[in-house]
Amino acid sequence: MPHLSVKLYPGRSEAVKQAFADKLQDFVVKELGCEPNVVSVSFKEIDPEKWKDVIDDEIAGEEVYIESDF
Repeated sequence: MPHLSVKLYPGRSEAVKQAFADKLQDFVVKELGCEPNVVSVSFKEIDPEKWKDVIDDEIAGEEVYIESDF
């Protein structure tokens, strides 16, 4: 509890992704009142030309609160 899955275009360094994951973890801890050790963050890189198809398939059935316009 909780897990955050970030999907993004390829090209960011491991350092950038780690810093972003750390910030997401800090935010979740503050907002949800949980301990850092129960928060996990993963990244999946998706090529731009496959983005719409992959995202549509992967988030099917999920509650989407903010939709992108691509």
